[in-house]
Amino acid sequence: MSESATPDVSVRPARPSDVPEIGRIQVDAWVGSLGERLGRSRHDAFDREAITQGWADAVAKPPTPGHQVFVATCDGDVVGFTAVAPPSTIVALEVDTGRRRRGHGSRLLAAAADHLRNNGGTEMKLWCLEQDTLRAEFLAGAGFAESGMSRELEGPGFAIPEKLWHASLVDAS
Repeated sequence: MSESATPDVSVRPARPSDVPEIGRIQVDAWVGSLGERLGRSRHDAFDREAITQGWADAVAKPPTPGHQVFVATCDGDVVGFTAVAPPSTIVALEVDTGRRRRGHGSRLLAAAADHLRNNGGTEMKLWCLEQDTLRAEFLAGAGFAESGMSRELEGPGFAIPEKLWHASLVDAS
């Protein structure tokens, strides 16, 4: 691609052929966010096969007709994904660690917002790892705020604290 050319970027519903990349992006994002807490075997801390199978099920057999997985693409490659559960939940929003800060997260968030709004949603909710400052900055910049709610997930040998973020889907004007 020449320097003046712009990459072909888009967001579309996920296909079964996207699932291996979705699983890889999910695990890489968790490893990147949790870092040292995972120890030396950080890349083996998660069951990649089980995670990928979970995404295969979400894409091929969503639990309701409103559930949807979207992928962000750049020049034909899957570079991120989001999964939504109407009316208000963003189940996941991840961008490949090497492709961040290029607008893919914003495009995915816009697709999630449109889908939730079109399925009766008036707000969006998303859990964020407590120590994920980059994601917190992204969410705050996108109009999200912390809700004051927190939870702990059972991680590979330790608890993973998360905070709930939320944003309105209703036009304030």
